[in-house]
Amino acid sequence: MYYSEFETAFEARLQTHTDVYPCAVEYHRARFDQTIQYLLSSILEQTEDLIQRPETNWTHTEEIVSDILYCGDITIKQLFSLEIPNQLTADRDFEAVKTKLYETKYYPISEHLNYISFPPALERKAFIRKHLDCFKGKSRFCDLGFGPGVLTAFILQQNTSWQATGVDVSQHCLQHAQRLLRKKGMLGRSELSVGDVRTLPYPDDTFDVVIAIEVLEHIPDPETGLSEAMRVLKPGGYAITALPVQLPLMMHLYDFDTPDEVLALYKKVGLEVIDFETKEFQRQTGAFVDTFALSIKS
Repeated sequence: MYYSEFETAFEARLQTHTDVYPCAVEYHRARFDQTIQYLLSSILEQTEDLIQRPETNWTHTEEIVSDILYCGDITIKQLFSLEIPNQLTADRDFEAVKTKLYETKYYPISEHLNYISFPPALERKAFIRKHLDCFKGKSRFCDLGFGPGVLTAFILQQNTSWQATGVDVSQHCLQHAQRLLRKKGMLGRSELSVGDVRTLPYPDDTFDVVIAIEVLEHIPDPETGLSEAMRVLKPGGYAITALPVQLPLMMHLYDFDTPDEVLALYKKVGLEVIDFETKEFQRQTGAFVDTFALSIKS
């Protein structure tokens, strides 16, 4: 709705009561007018803050938005008109979440948007950057639950000899990620497919590195998924993982209560944790903790 349309609709609604309640209408008009002035002033302040940000911030945002428009084959206007899936129910059933969320065009785009400024998403990339030395000269890594393909592309950008393999349960994520890799000239170094992390289509001891960033909480049995990841990881290979704690979302089919529970899971499947970080983040409903780990398969 444009502002001129708003003004017309606003006045039309108030006019229905002007004759009988003139003072009340005037009061509400003035109150809403003050609210509008506050919001407009706030928007100007936010715009000024944006203008003052470093060029690197603008470059980063330009790249992400450009990638999203290409991968999603949409315009800016269409981007902001995407409907958020709201049919998820409290039963937190895997097939229901898969059908109603993951199998929508909205999902990979919304996940990709997180890499503009969402702190947990940026922290995921930062943790991987910190441990890029784990990737050997000709590493073949597996990205489980690759989503929009942002992290897959980021890793491939670091070394032209690295090869990526990965699975994601979403056909829309596969299409989005492949378009992203094609745009960046790296599609030929990747083999992405639709699949379940609990039944990977790879032989034992295949990969030098396995990436499982914010994926195991999306299945009802994280131990099964992580055990399968360890099966395809070479002895002495590295696992880079991230799991949230105290973050009960409809799409999360398993809730981790403490960082110690996450560490216990890693130990149970035979991983030796080398680096473990916990960071607290704020969301509208309160704080949650994200855990990030670098481990080695003994």
